[in-house]
Amino acid sequence: MKHKIIFILITVLILGCDSAQKYNRDSILTELKNYPEARLTDIYKNFFQDAYGPGHLIPDTTSAGNYLSWELQQPEWTDTLKWQALGNNHDFYRINLSFVKEGTLPRSILLKGMVESVKCARNPEIETWKKEWESVLTTIDKMGIELPGFEEDKKVINELLSGGEVVMHHSDHYVETYNPHYRIVHKSVFERWKSTYLKK
Repeated sequence: MKHKIIFILITVLILGCDSAQKYNRDSILTELKNYPEARLTDIYKNFFQDAYGPGHLIPDTTSAGNYLSWELQQPEWTDTLKWQALGNNHDFYRINLSFVKEGTLPRSILLKGMVESVKCARNPEIETWKKEWESVLTTIDKMGIELPGFEEDKKVINELLSGGEVVMHHSDHYVETYNPHYRIVHKSVFERWKSTYLKK
């Protein structure tokens, strides 16, 4: 009986690892399908945003509103992806600011949704997040994906995490190639908006 219980526990652990690797793999493939020029830092940002939400983007609502107003005035809106589920949990979504720019999604509604979403983030402790990121790196290695500047980016991210920081910006190449304009909201906000404001 004891051996049977141990076998079951080991099986559950293996299946759990396989499940995590599958979700990691699916999210990585989706990111690279949408943005083939993405670098490791961009994949990191995808998973980071799903774990921590938009809190780092809202030091206060006034600053967030001012920056949004500035961004909406910028030209060269080339990123046409309307929304994107993030990470392996899909707790958060990127919403293209074109909805706001075109008047489909009111600016005030977007800001309220972001503030609401801050409270929904998991915000894992740094050691927990390090393990989650290591799992993503393991998946990338198993997939045999060759990303430009991989080792350099990996070193930068490791130094960031070693210093107790978690926020990472998109790579310069990603920004220059895709010129992204989006904000992050929790899936509950996304689902509420989807039938009203977010029509493709």
